[in-house]
Amino acid sequence: MAEFQEAVGMMRRVSVHEALFLVIGLSLGLQSALAGLGLSGVVWGFLGVYGSILWFTAPGDKLRLLSAYGAAWALYAGSSVLVEKLGIPLRHRELLAADSFLHRPWTGTLPTWANDFFSAGYLSYHVYLHWACVDALLRGPTWRLEFSRRIFTAFGIGFIGYFTLPAASPAQAFPKLFPQGITGGLITAWNDSINAAMAARYDSFPSLHVLITLMLLGWDWRRFHGRFWMMLIPSGVMIAATVVLRLHYTVDLLASGILFVGLHAFFERERT
Repeated sequence: MAEFQEAVGMMRRVSVHEALFLVIGLSLGLQSALAGLGLSGVVWGFLGVYGSILWFTAPGDKLRLLSAYGAAWALYAGSSVLVEKLGIPLRHRELLAADSFLHRPWTGTLPTWANDFFSAGYLSYHVYLHWACVDALLRGPTWRLEFSRRIFTAFGIGFIGYFTLPAASPAQAFPKLFPQGITGGLITAWNDSINAAMAARYDSFPSLHVLITLMLLGWDWRRFHGRFWMMLIPSGVMIAATVVLRLHYTVDLLASGILFVGLHAFFERERT
């Protein structure tokens, strides 16, 4: 009987990233319900499905990895709608002011070939993230659990930033600052179309592209050296591209760097 109870307890154990997603979902569900929003039912529905998966699966299960990925996309896709419906104040003016304090904002543009180069780097984020997720899905439960804890905890903390300090990108919030548009070839057009179709409207602070990429590099440094070296240069280009392509403020990157240092130290200390 004791062994059965222990097994049940193991199956129902919730990891840090899963608890974080549940707390965010509960908070958004309560705020939506109190505001009388019709979409509160959607939030509670997603939360119920996610909670059910956690209840019936064990830590490190493949379905838990897939559900964390799905929860991250749901929060990302729904963040801008919820920000607008809940009337959360936008903070892009504060972010621009912080950037102006740090340095003079760069409002120029690069040659076509350079914009294509940085656009390709920016797109490499999607390659890196999905390569790592598919790889984790094919690994054992311990790998999947530890990978999920690191990567999706970072996602969860980033989403808290989206809801507390929502802000549009520099190009969207301050078009008058950039008299010249970004010109590029096929790669730039492809990147622009993906961002237009998939990007949240208020996903500036912090930069999840930067934070997740740094978390992936930190993970691969110890566990997948080949992928680390393959993705190191594209990741560096991607980080620079976030500012060059007017998608983020410098303070977004600084915040992501600080969060990475804290999260990496936390998980490494826990590992040892």
